[in-house]
Amino acid sequence: MKKFYKTVAFKHEAEDFWAIYKVSTCAVERRRAQFFAFLAEGKSETETLELTRYSVSGARQIIERYNRLGLSGLKDARHENQGAPPVLTAEEQQQFAAALQQDFDQGVVWDGNRAQSWVKEVLGKEIYLGRGYERMRQAGFSPQKPRPRHKKGDPVAKEASKTKS
Repeated sequence: MKKFYKTVAFKHEAEDFWAIYKVSTCAVERRRAQFFAFLAEGKSETETLELTRYSVSGARQIIERYNRLGLSGLKDARHENQGAPPVLTAEEQQQFAAALQQDFDQGVVWDGNRAQSWVKEVLGKEIYLGRGYERMRQAGFSPQKPRPRHKKGDPVAKEASKTKS
């Protein structure tokens, strides 16, 4: 079994970790607290890894995090990640929606490619095709596509077969 190669600089006792383990509602925080509680109690690295099901690399990461941040390093910080900023600002999205509505009123239907090229030409920003569709939905439009027509379809026969009410 590989060793951690990182020593835990314990600043807390096993009871501190077990207290966090008992009150926390976050599964990640509970698991990390359990990991450190086992180590603080003197369990071996191998036994701690078997009990907590951490990999060696995962253990190294949380040890480094605990050494750097202390007890706050046990928390799951993913929910604090706000993600990337939006590609279009609120003003640009309104401009996009206005152009989309204007073309729609003139009978022009946009697709994702058209939305993507409009953003590039007018706003000077690159967006992925899927983001073009998202911007359209955000503006209240759905991607439209004409119904398929049969190549050998006879328009005269089609009109004749329609029932008149």
